[in-house]
Amino acid sequence: MLMASALMLAFLASLSLDVRRVLAAIPQRFAVTHRSAIQPSVSGHAAPDDLRFRAVFVAQRADCNGNLSLANVVATGPARKNTAPPELIIQGNPRDTIGLRLELPFALRNSPLRLLRPEEQAWLHDIGHHATPVLLLFDHESRLRISSHVDANPVARVALGRAITHLVTDDPSH
Repeated sequence: MLMASALMLAFLASLSLDVRRVLAAIPQRFAVTHRSAIQPSVSGHAAPDDLRFRAVFVAQRADCNGNLSLANVVATGPARKNTAPPELIIQGNPRDTIGLRLELPFALRNSPLRLLRPEEQAWLHDIGHHATPVLLLFDHESRLRISSHVDANPVARVALGRAITHLVTDDPSH
């Protein structure tokens, strides 16, 4: 139990962002809008006055469906009431979205879906994300709270899911 708690603490510490490094890496083109570099989708489910967290997954069509199953964490259980439906941004071209919904985990099948814009890809690169899939979790003020590569390792995905649940419910018992 103590070992598991220590591992969870180490994992959560690895998720934390060095805010000064991230803000310093944001190019001038984002100086005014860096808090919303990844904008809500056009059909966004969340209203501007919505106080829920917003989970955004950035992926390529080739990314494993299992990695994106992390979206189910924010769509079910205790996190659901505090999190807007997850969004999916595809790094690729329009052809990559054809028939994609059938391959997605249930939480993303009806999610807003759009292509990654070049300035968003540059921003992700600037904050250290050079590969997909990536999870970005924003709070109700559009502040980036978690930015993490979604690991293929199921243990790492479970730990990340627990971290998300702890954060969005503000309850460490979940």
